[in-house]
Amino acid sequence: MLLLLLWYAISRDPGSDHASGPSSAIGPAGGREPHAAAASASPTPTVPPPPPSGCVTGRTLPSGVSTRTLRVGGTDRTYVLAVPTAGAQVRALPLILTFHDLGQSTDDLEAYTGLADQATKAGFAVAAPIGAQDRWNFPRSAAVGPDDVLFAGTLLNELTGRMCLDAKRIFAVGYADGANMVLTTACALPGRFAAAVTVGSSVLPASCAAPTTNLLEIHGTADQIAPLDGGGAPRPAPFAGVVAQSTPDRLARYASALRCSGATQASRDTAAWQRTVWTGCPSGHDVGLLAMQGAGHTWPGAQARPALGPTSDAFSATVVALTYFGYTPTSGDVGGGDAGTAGSGGVLRPPGPLAPSGPPAASATPTTPAPPSSTANASPSASTSPGAGTGGSGTPVPAVSPSATGTPSSAASDG
Repeated sequence: MLLLLLWYAISRDPGSDHASGPSSAIGPAGGREPHAAAASASPTPTVPPPPPSGCVTGRTLPSGVSTRTLRVGGTDRTYVLAVPTAGAQVRALPLILTFHDLGQSTDDLEAYTGLADQATKAGFAVAAPIGAQDRWNFPRSAAVGPDDVLFAGTLLNELTGRMCLDAKRIFAVGYADGANMVLTTACALPGRFAAAVTVGSSVLPASCAAPTTNLLEIHGTADQIAPLDGGGAPRPAPFAGVVAQSTPDRLARYASALRCSGATQASRDTAAWQRTVWTGCPSGHDVGLLAMQGAGHTWPGAQARPALGPTSDAFSATVVALTYFGYTPTSGDVGGGDAGTAGSGGVLRPPGPLAPSGPPAASATPTTPAPPSSTANASPSASTSPGAGTGGSGTPVPAVSPSATGTPSSAASDG
């Protein structure tokens, strides 16, 4: 997948700066105080086994965006669901769970990343759970809040029973503390997520014995909130004592738990990023890091939020995530066009030649995606969570192992 990044980078202006300065508006999360992150042990929650799939029972949910409530451990929890239009539901749908940052609304996450908009166009269903008090209990501490791993597992079961989902294509994306929640959930619920993309994470639970989820971390080398090498400013209660861990060390520990060999291959693909891949992983699993040179605690390709540090415009983290999950980007992605094709998830390749065999052919006519993709727009409106936004849109990115046609490789996980 990440080799397609090379093609994308080459398509960019080599003379342009890749760190955006203080030029754009700051969203609701832009002015929050810097924080670091690290987590304690992760006890296994009591999540019931999934119910019969909607693929078997014939149950479906309507297309569009809706805000829904779910009873979890005696408490009502809320999530926002975006379902592609009916044409995309010919086959079982892939699903992405997205996790917002501390103090961030789902509206702001969408305005910042554009993930739900682009994902539904590509044929993915997207569910955005909302943390209690807009925070996530990734340390698994009663002082922080309710059991959010139980919330995530219950939500997966709810959606499995109420619509036709492809159990081998369940994915997760998180930003900052939301990325920490993705890691905690992947460790606590092995077998539920095929792959995950985390942007600006800082903590992997001490207990992560047997994960099965492929993992790609995107992290700025100038991140002052969750520093790449760990540390950072102390966090206030209820996260007091939580400290950012070294990103390479954290990913090495995860790769070891995934039973990778421990060896790595690193490549400075462009001046904008360095790619590191943990090799020797079994059964097509992979772990990778894209270290964005000079970038802060920000989402690559999004509008600048100066309070969080510089923003890289080398690529769109949104399209990188979708490509890692098996989406085939088109020439329209590079220029902000229609969607490509949703696949089954890609495998990170070790650093290879400086460029792949060739980019997808440019076309003035948008490619019509194959099922379960959809070109129909199921994107949310500005008044509905996840809110509409253009953050990340029009500045796409990579895929795992591009061929001359830009088609990603086969599934990288056992789901």
